[in-house]
This record gives sequence, structure tokens and C-alpha cells, in this order.
Amino acid sequence: MRGYAQYCPIAKGSEILGDRWTLLIVREMLGGASGFNELQRGLPGISRSVLTDRMRALERAEIVERRTGPTGRTLDYRLTLAGRDLEAVVQAIGEWGVTWAVTDPRAEELDPYLLIVWMARHVDREQLPPDRTVVQFDFRDPAKRYWMVLEPSEVSVCLQHPGFDVDLQVTVDTATLYRVYLGRAELGGALRARKLTLSGPRALQRAFGRWFAWSAFAPASRQADERRTAASRLAGPQRVRVEQPLPTHLRSRA
Repeated sequence: MRGYAQYCPIAKGSEILGDRWTLLIVREMLGGASGFNELQRGLPGISRSVLTDRMRALERAEIVERRTGPTGRTLDYRLTLAGRDLEAVVQAIGEWGVTWAVTDPRAEELDPYLLIVWMARHVDREQLPPDRTVVQFDFRDPAKRYWMVLEPSEVSVCLQHPGFDVDLQVTVDTATLYRVYLGRAELGGALRARKLTLSGPRALQRAFGRWFAWSAFAPASRQADERRTAASRLAGPQRVRVEQPLPTHLRSRA
């Protein structure tokens, strides 16, 4: 993108991060995505050419480094120290967004695949059963089926049946699980309203909610009303008066 020609940290940062998709790429990489195809799957709607362009720009800005094999072929991408330092920036933008910009999801925003991947990134492995647990997710509106294989050492999302017996089945409206994930609804309320149902051993049903830490923005979402109230009490910025010189023809009359 074109520069702002301003010696200002916000201008300089915006020159690097202000292009469309750039911050979402950083979001995905902070979540653990490192391969080109993996990044593209996590960014539905981005073209390969645009993703290539953005990755090159981030590499030039030393936000991302590209690892190559002996033949020069790209193996994966990693965030540099400068890239990892953006975690607090992404968190702050997400907290602002969930407080001031996020409403209930629109139909075109409902993507069960993205949601199941985000949930897998926020599994609390210390809360998992010691043995492998397979959870089948049956989404409604849109209708999709995915599997999550949970082990204390590894968490996997499967687009096809993983070949293991299913231990717990989750049937849920996609919008409902989005709201639970983002802290806009409680899991218990969704269960009582039958918008989310669990089928399987009682012990696994009771433990299900403890397996997930949910979104990093969920605490801010739950406190959104308090945050908006607190913001209404903030003092506005102090104005600085700038005196404009009088035009020459008016000075002579003064």
C-alpha cells in the first residue's frame, strides 16, 4: 500500500498492517497456521495470488520469515519476533471488535469449518480424559459434519471419519456454537434450550464444557456492557488551539 508520508508510529504500522487480509493472516499464524494451504483454508475468500502478495509483503517487513528446503521450495512460514509481538495488538483489536462491532452472526458469516478449527486451537488439554476421545460435531444451518480427535498430546480436526469409534456426539445450530465460542451465550443455556445437544456417556457430557477455553475474546464479550459503560465515562481528548496567521492584506488593517 502507499505510504502516508508521516513520521508517526501509527502511520508506519498501518503501512505494514493496513492492507485487506493482512491482520487476518497474522491472526491465523498466531493461532498456529504455518503452511500456505493451511493459511488459505483459514481465510475463505482470499485468492492464492493475494495471499502470495501479502506473505511477500510481510516477509519484506520482517514480520514473517519463510523456511525453504534444499531445492528452494517453501516449506512453511513462521512469525518473527516482530510478528509474535503483534499478539497484543490482535488481542486489543479483537476485544474492541467484540465490544463495539460484533452482533449476532449473519448467515454468510457462518462457517462451521472455521469454527471447529478455532475451537480446536483453544482446547484445554489438561482437562481432557487420559485416553483418546472422538467428538462428532453435526452442524445445522449450514449442515456440516466434522470430527475432533482429542488427546492430551495432540488435537486433530478431521473432515472425514477418523476411523475411531465416536465417544460423544454434538448436534448444534452453527450460530449457537459461534455465540457460545465468543462468549455471547452460555453453554448451559444452549443445552437447556435444546439448541445444542450431547449424546454419549454422562461423564463425557458433563466434562465437555471444561475441555474448551473458548475464544480469547470471550471474556471481553461477556464484559461488553461494562466496557461500554466505562468508555462513556472517559474524558474526551483535550483540544489544542492552532492559531492561523492573518492574510497579509488583513494585517495592514489591524
